[in-house]
Amino acid sequence: MSVVITGANRGLGLELVRTYLEAGEIVHAACRRPEEATALVELGPASITALDVADAESIERFGAAVCAASPSIDLLVNNAGLNATAFGADRAHVGPFEIDPEHFMGQVRANAVGPMLVTRALLESLKADAGAMVLNISSQLGAMTVGGAAGNDIGYNASKAALNMVTVRTANLLASDGVSVVAMHPGWLRTDMGGAQAALDPAETADVIRATLSTLGPDASGYFIRWDGTAHDW
Repeated sequence: MSVVITGANRGLGLELVRTYLEAGEIVHAACRRPEEATALVELGPASITALDVADAESIERFGAAVCAASPSIDLLVNNAGLNATAFGADRAHVGPFEIDPEHFMGQVRANAVGPMLVTRALLESLKADAGAMVLNISSQLGAMTVGGAAGNDIGYNASKAALNMVTVRTANLLASDGVSVVAMHPGWLRTDMGGAQAALDPAETADVIRATLSTLGPDASGYFIRWDGTAHDW
C-alpha cells in the first residue's frame, strides 16, 4: 500500500506516518522544510519531499516527484493546514470584524485550495489504483452547525468549510474512477495548534484513524466523518 501524507513533520501528520510505517506500508511524507523535520526522519523509511501547500509551484513539483516514485497511490491524506497565527495574526483579533484579509485568504489558500491542488497533482496515480482514497483532514469548525457558534478564527472556520465543499465536489467527479474522497474531523488534538488542554492524544488518534479508514468503502465517498468513523453533520 502506498500512502501520501502532507503536513507530516509534526502533530497528527507525524503520527499518521508512524502508524502506517508500523503497518508496513510505503509512506511518502511531505512538509515545508524537510531539513528541519528531525522527528520525521527519526521514524525511519519514509520518503520525505518538500511541499508548501500554499504555493502552487511547490505543489506541482511535489506531484511530479511523488508520481514518478509511485505510479499508483492507495491513500492521500491532505493533513497540512494553518491557522491565522501562522501568518502573524494576533489570536485575539481573528474574528470577522478584525481579521486581516490577507490572513483570511492565506488560510483559504493553505487549507482549501492546497488540498485541492495536491489531489489534482496526484490524480493520475490515484486513478491508477482501483479503490484509492483521498482523506481531507477538515474540522468540526467547518460545519455550519458548529463553526457558526464556536472558534474565534473566522479564516480557519471558513477555509475548512470550503475544504468540505471541495471534498463533496471531487467525490462526485471521481466516483466513476473508483476514487473515494472523504472529509474528516480528527477531534480536538493535543498538538501545537490544538493546545495542551485538548482532549485527544495524536498518536492514539492516528491509530484509530488508520483503523477507521480500513473499514471504509466507496459508499463512504463524499461523507464528513469523525476520526472514529461516525457521521458528522455539515
